[in-house]
Amino acid sequence: MNRQQIATAYSLFHERDRVQRRLDTVLSGKGVSLAITGDYQDEAVLHSVAEPLADHFRAELAAIDDRLKLLGWNGE
Repeated sequence: MNRQQIATAYSLFHERDRVQRRLDTVLSGKGVSLAITGDYQDEAVLHSVAEPLADHFRAELAAIDDRLKLLGWNGE
């Protein structure tokens, strides 16, 4: 790995950790709120968007993992 690849991998791991924290928060159901134009929504609305939001973060993680694998990461 050259210096640029190391810097890229470092940046990707940092981003991966950030996205993973967001996914963990969504899955825990704690610390998540939903506001539409400044109006907070009730729990039923939040629950209806939680799984699609989790899927969004899972897709982000998969894309980051794919980029890391191109740099030689084995997934561990």
